[in-house]
Amino acid sequence: MKKKATEMVCILDRSGSMYKKRKDTIGSFNQMLEKQKREPGEAYITTALFSDQCDVLYSHTPIRETEELTEQDYYIGGNTALFDAIGKVFHQTDSLLEGREGDYEEKVLVFIITDGMENASVQYGRQQIKKLIEEKQKKGWVILFFGTDMEMIKLAEDTGIRKENTTCYPDTAEGIRESFLMAGSCFSSLRRS
Repeated sequence: MKKKATEMVCILDRSGSMYKKRKDTIGSFNQMLEKQKREPGEAYITTALFSDQCDVLYSHTPIRETEELTEQDYYIGGNTALFDAIGKVFHQTDSLLEGREGDYEEKVLVFIITDGMENASVQYGRQQIKKLIEEKQKKGWVILFFGTDMEMIKLAEDTGIRKENTTCYPDTAEGIRESFLMAGSCFSSLRRS
């Protein structure tokens, strides 16, 4: 019998426009993480922080071993290379999971949150990301996208993310908190299924 394991992949915008929401993002991420640590079952987390470049903070780390996000980790600056972040993290996650396929029944939830439009990617374009997203959704990955305006939601849909998995959140501290609560709730449901 295969073991069940769930992977949460967080792709968090840390471009310059996130400056005023930095503390709310850190606090909301850490609250979500603490709640997930208390949930039963095996779960892993990959967390990537992006602006002009994408830094993977945790890669397929057991969720109970993950440390809190800090201001040193979540430093703000730069533009929004959203496509590069998605491409890098999806390929890395896929490579890690391929080695476990025979032993595990994998469930993957991807949580992308941004307050800005794609404006800095150099490695991946819209069509490459659309193809990648569609492939992963066919494999059963659940991809959630949270953006601050309808133009970003349209971008998410244009790249293949299912409309029902996109959310336009208010560009406020409360909007950030609600987004992380919703993503955490979806991850909890996926872990229990």
